[in-house]
Amino acid sequence: MEQVIDPTVRPGKPLLRGVSHEIAASISLAAWVAVALTAPPGRASVAAHVYGASLFTLFAVSALYHRPMWPPGPRLLMRRLDHSAIFLLIAGTYTPMCLLLGEKGTLVLALVWTGAVLGIFRAVLWPRAPRWLSAALYVLLGWLILPLLPAVARAAGTGGLVLLGLGGLVYSLGAVVYATKRPNPFPGVFGYHEVFHAMVVAAAALHFAVVLGALRRIG
Repeated sequence: MEQVIDPTVRPGKPLLRGVSHEIAASISLAAWVAVALTAPPGRASVAAHVYGASLFTLFAVSALYHRPMWPPGPRLLMRRLDHSAIFLLIAGTYTPMCLLLGEKGTLVLALVWTGAVLGIFRAVLWPRAPRWLSAALYVLLGWLILPLLPAVARAAGTGGLVLLGLGGLVYSLGAVVYATKRPNPFPGVFGYHEVFHAMVVAAAALHFAVVLGALRRIG
């Protein structure tokens, strides 16, 4: 009997690699529309679109990178785009929050975007950087919000602050999974990278709730 090979799956790649982000890419379009409709005109509206675009880009690029079987050259290009999109989402998530938090928020936003641009340069110029370095950069940028937590509580409420912290924690734990390749529950179907992807989806959902709530408060 002739063996049928799925051309979309690279040998050794877990069966569900990229599936969660493929689904999340579609959902993120609805999330983009939701924040865009919620935000009042002006800076908040611009920030909502920056956030929505970065959210969709992260999941769409990740799905495009992880689902098909890419030849080595295009695969390296997709890796660059995928890792760049992570930095883009970090800065994009900060944008609506920081623009609502006054001068301190603007300063933190400038620092985050500077870090994101540097991270994108790293992803483009050094796509095979050690996992621990990539994970450390993601976590470092992600927690630059710490000095603004009191202002976040005023803008997004106590519930928003809790969701923000939970999302940051899940992202950070996901970075640890990515760096250590553990846990790796079902390597042929749902391995460590799928765990990492699932945690990214969960954390992004928590932060979406924070952004939407903050925009509603000023809408």
